[in-house]
Amino acid sequence: MNPPKIIRNEENHRAIMAALKPNERLPYLLGSRLNETLWGKRTGMLWTRIGARPVLNQIICDRLQLRGEENLPTRSFILAANHRTWFDLYAITIAFWPLYEDVPFLYCPVRSNYYYERPLGAVLNMAVAGYAMYPPIFRDDRGPALNRLAVESCTRLLNWSPRTIIGIHPEGTRSTSDSPYEFLPPKSGVGYIAHDSKAPVIPAFVAGLPRQFGRVARDRFRKGVEPIRVWLGAPVDMGDLYDAPAGREVAHEIAERTMAGVRALGELDRAYMETWRA
Repeated sequence: MNPPKIIRNEENHRAIMAALKPNERLPYLLGSRLNETLWGKRTGMLWTRIGARPVLNQIICDRLQLRGEENLPTRSFILAANHRTWFDLYAITIAFWPLYEDVPFLYCPVRSNYYYERPLGAVLNMAVAGYAMYPPIFRDDRGPALNRLAVESCTRLLNWSPRTIIGIHPEGTRSTSDSPYEFLPPKSGVGYIAHDSKAPVIPAFVAGLPRQFGRVARDRFRKGVEPIRVWLGAPVDMGDLYDAPAGREVAHEIAERTMAGVRALGELDRAYMETWRA
């Protein structure tokens, strides 16, 4: 059965539009149309399937290794990954995308200050992701109110279709450490989305990606370059927390457990790379 044609909450939509700056309104309106309607999401994911994904796949496919695909749920879920480059989630989704008979409905909450405030950001969002970098997350004084509405949007989307995947970085921002096994403290956003939706949280770890996209392309033609490793973990046990009343402490504990799952995958990767180097 197809999901409803429109998932958008019109009251929330009007509240967000009223709070946006003039330069943010058109990018957000486009994002809402492409992500909270069935025709829009199918259109965006079709472009990703026939346009953006094949190009990126050709760049990294020879180096891409996936482990833990048996942990992917058959329903909607939250994909929580470490964050070192701006294309971490691209590599992860390219790795498991062929496992899906129907194109998944991917959503990646993203900071608004580039992809929704600058024209080039909106163009890049469409070109490489079919506008899947949605909903926007605000870091200014509008954040507390608008980000709560973003959490509600993610919850609706997870309950809307079994094909929905919310890709999120619990760390919130990119780690600048030279070691892929050092992580930033998690933010509570993933906890609020998980508690509201009761969706499974799948931890993910990716390594082997340079920070500059140009190097990713150059490495395509080099020998002896380390593989791009994608690890997917089992759903994080949240039973007791999902039954607890909502609140900041519960959201923080969900985020901590999620990050612990990511760290555990990092240790698996560390052990693997010790063998690979040998």
